[in-house]
Amino acid sequence: MKRYRIPGVLDVYEVSDPKEIEAVNNDARIDRQFAAQTCPFNWLFVKRSLSALSFAGKRFPTMNPRGSMERKSAQEELWNRLNLKVQELKLGPEELEPLAQWVRGDGPDRS
Repeated sequence: MKRYRIPGVLDVYEVSDPKEIEAVNNDARIDRQFAAQTCPFNWLFVKRSLSALSFAGKRFPTMNPRGSMERKSAQEELWNRLNLKVQELKLGPEELEPLAQWVRGDGPDRS
């Protein structure tokens, strides 16, 4: 883990090792609280990152604080929508069935 710090101006941690990333992710002190405008350069980085991690002016659920009810309800809603599609996606589109039969060796070579 690398830290770049200029007091009152910049305070950035660079994490690239998977174990360190997991440790940082599990640290309750580090969360997605973006309301505080501390160091000017940090705020510019955060603002730029949030614009990339948003769609139509709304942050992706993963960019909301862990305890956010909005995040939790968005994740539950997505989970429910995806679970409704499981059977349909598991079987695949009907128009691909002749191709699937041919791949399994059940269909004629002309297929």
